[in-house]
Amino acid sequence: MLSIGEFAQLTGLSAKALRIYDKQGLLEPADVDPWSNYRRYSAGQLETAIRLKALRAADVGLAEAQRALRGSEEATAVLAEHRERVAAERARQDEALAAATALLERPICWDVRERQVEAQHWVGAALPVDDDLADEQADLAFGALFRALAAEDNPPTGPFWSSMRAGSGEDEVELLCCWPVARAVAPDWSVPGVSVVRGEVRAGRELVVGWRYDQDVPVVDSAVHPAVVALLAEAERRGAEVDLAAVRQIGQLDETGDAVGMEVALPLV
Repeated sequence: MLSIGEFAQLTGLSAKALRIYDKQGLLEPADVDPWSNYRRYSAGQLETAIRLKALRAADVGLAEAQRALRGSEEATAVLAEHRERVAAERARQDEALAAATALLERPICWDVRERQVEAQHWVGAALPVDDDLADEQADLAFGALFRALAAEDNPPTGPFWSSMRAGSGEDEVELLCCWPVARAVAPDWSVPGVSVVRGEVRAGRELVVGWRYDQDVPVVDSAVHPAVVALLAEAERRGAEVDLAAVRQIGQLDETGDAVGMEVALPLV
């Protein structure tokens, strides 16, 4: 029989780790002295311990390691699943590293310009922003509105746009999916399954910046687009009041009507 210190030396597992694995049921000692509570291991446990050491070195979790130690079939399945997770994480890290490299080493000089806009009626769909909100929901809302407006002989007069606004609750936020129209819709105008909102873009000056979807732009996950950062910085430089609820994200369409890019506009007030 081997003491816990001897067993640790032979397997590369620390005595602390062996005690944890004992409590977790991964690797129980062959014998525990009832008086001293000293753990002793058999030579036959060395192979299992070294396999456990290899799994942990590969960052396999304790629950998965326990599965892998049950037999070769379980081990194959566990390692295949873990390999997929590792590959996905490496791909995510590579993408994040590429974005960081481009962001820090090859900054883009964005063309923020000023333009005049005329008053414009609009109709939109309000979608609550939460973890379940997906692009498909916005696409469905845009599509339902487009068809309903066309049926009313009041079709959209330009590209779609979206903005954010505060919801009814203190922490609630809504996404507005909007179409510009030639005339205001009636107050009671509705679309089945859609929370319809309406309004008017005021005539005036606005700052705008745009980009194409095929443009190589470093974007950090969950952070605002770099072009929007440039837009807000320019507005601040000019001393303009920044109202994020007034910011519009406007689709750029090609000659076939397909979205190929985005513009972000901020009114100058």
